[in-house]
Amino acid sequence: MVRYALLGLLREQRDYGYRLKLRFDERVGTAWHLNIGQVYQTLRALQRAKLVTEVEDGSSDGQHPARRLFELTPKGHRTLERWLQRPPVRLRPVRDEMLIRLLVAAPERRGELLGRLAEQEHQYKRQLARLLAQQRRQPESTDHDALVRHLSLEAALLHTEAHLKWIAYCRERLTNASLDAAEHPAPAMGDLGDGMTTGEPLAALPAAASA
Repeated sequence: MVRYALLGLLREQRDYGYRLKLRFDERVGTAWHLNIGQVYQTLRALQRAKLVTEVEDGSSDGQHPARRLFELTPKGHRTLERWLQRPPVRLRPVRDEMLIRLLVAAPERRGELLGRLAEQEHQYKRQLARLLAQQRRQPESTDHDALVRHLSLEAALLHTEAHLKWIAYCRERLTNASLDAAEHPAPAMGDLGDGMTTGEPLAALPAAASA
């Protein structure tokens, strides 16, 4: 997705990598901050694909190289237009670290999982408080850039609230599973019921069992 964001920003005007990051952050807001290394890595990939090109900005003084100025190529413009006209078809998969913890942790370590869930819940509640504070500070505006920032913030808020609900659901199910395991412990490995154990010789079995 970052490649299309950079193509769109370059369609508006040629620009430097760092300024592209600043423009993206200003438009999208706090919901999605680009790493400057990711920006330049994506720009290099776009260059190799001939979707953007590097041009001289005339700032070289003979001692320092000119800064790298990028602009959209005709091929990049066509690629961006095709993407804009294409309906979204791929749903974003749910990939959360807690899912992997739930996968690999043994049942007897449910107490640890509940502790990790509590820590994650605390982090998400702090994030929710920050987002709500930003929402209160956000001015009312019909400007397009302000609308994009508003929608981005709303996406972050709804995602955070949904994750908090999922954490609460996980905590409830794990707690119930722990209580159920305590009330109905699994039989010991050596206990087969009816007074039999795995170490008991076959000769001790009732005669009817051999029939």
